Amino acid sequence: MGYERGAGDVAWRNCYVAMRHGESFANVRGIIASSIEADAEHTAGLTERGRRQVLAAAESSGLGADALLVCSDFVRARQSADILAGVLGSGAPTIDPRLRERHFGGFDGTGVENYARVWAADLRGEPTPGVESVERVRARVRDLLTEIEALHAGQVVVLVAHGDTLQILETIFAGIPPTEHRSLEPLLNAEIRRLAGPRGVPEG
Repeated sequence: MGYERGAGDVAWRNCYVAMRHGESFANVRGIIASSIEADAEHTAGLTERGRRQVLAAAESSGLGADALLVCSDFVRARQSADILAGVLGSGAPTIDPRLRERHFGGFDGTGVENYARVWAADLRGEPTPGVESVERVRARVRDLLTEIEALHAGQVVVLVAHGDTLQILETIFAGIPPTEHRSLEPLLNAEIRRLAGPRGVPEG
């Protein structure tokens, strides 16, 4: 199957909403934090500003208590999902490693300026050695969507995760190649964005 534009026009059974985590300590330090092994609250968890961002986004989201929350197993995503659940009065978030951050290999722990090097290579269709490929990220998030579609219908599903992961996921709904993920508007910290589905949800 190709990645023709418009291929994302699928009759989804559920409404999908993306939420990027709030500001983290890694964001403030300007470093890439992409490995689960180095994931820790004091180095990659939410800052106080990040918590406030998530709280404000949750309160203005228009989402309800019936939303199904699924989040990455990274601490900043779990903290964000917990805050969202508390505001909505929804069930506890389901933690799923398929939503974890894209792994940046040898760039992990280095400056965020290295993102641009990887993204440029993505667009050229040239895998960066040691960095998780866009195809691999897309495959794992697509597997999660397939599972959710099989288990639920008519549900608002909020996917709480990370910038690269969510933008690569969004290429599925946009019907574009995963290599073009940076052509989509980047999600800001704590931004909530409707992706697709049969039920309308206000965009955060």
